[in-house]
Amino acid sequence: SDELAERTGRRTVPYLIDPSADVEMFESDDIVDYLYDKYGPGKGEVPWLLRDPVAQFTAAFASIARSFAGARPEPGARADNPKRAPLELWGYECSPFVKLVRERLCSLMLPHVVLPCSRGSPRRDEMVKLTGRFQVPYLRDPNTGAELFEMPEILDYLLEVYTVETK
Repeated sequence: SDELAERTGRRTVPYLIDPSADVEMFESDDIVDYLYDKYGPGKGEVPWLLRDPVAQFTAAFASIARSFAGARPEPGARADNPKRAPLELWGYECSPFVKLVRERLCSLMLPHVVLPCSRGSPRRDEMVKLTGRFQVPYLRDPNTGAELFEMPEILDYLLEVYTVETK
């Protein structure tokens, strides 16, 4: 949040940075409109489920159901985690296994990039070429060179590497 405040003067999320178009913005509806205009069929095609108040209600319900997992730092998270090179998480939004890994990355304050590879995505083929198979979540850690599949192993790895013992 310090980096965001330094960059924008605010600590509000979501905040989109699209380096390919040199665009940065706040506000969920504006971000969705922009993404549909720039990379999709146009903002007139945004599904009603992605519009407020429906989107806000369903997203809030999901967060409540998960007890706001990922919203607070994990006890014992290393203080230097935010300064690490971003980890790569390959997956797609609706995978419950990917969601648990994203929550852990957030609670450990680890910078990360999500590489979407949903059905029909060219990135799915890229993953098969890179790893020899398609399976998500897949995590690549440039800080250690680790590459892992399987959610339980990834969660254990993140705790082992990016936390310190608390007393």
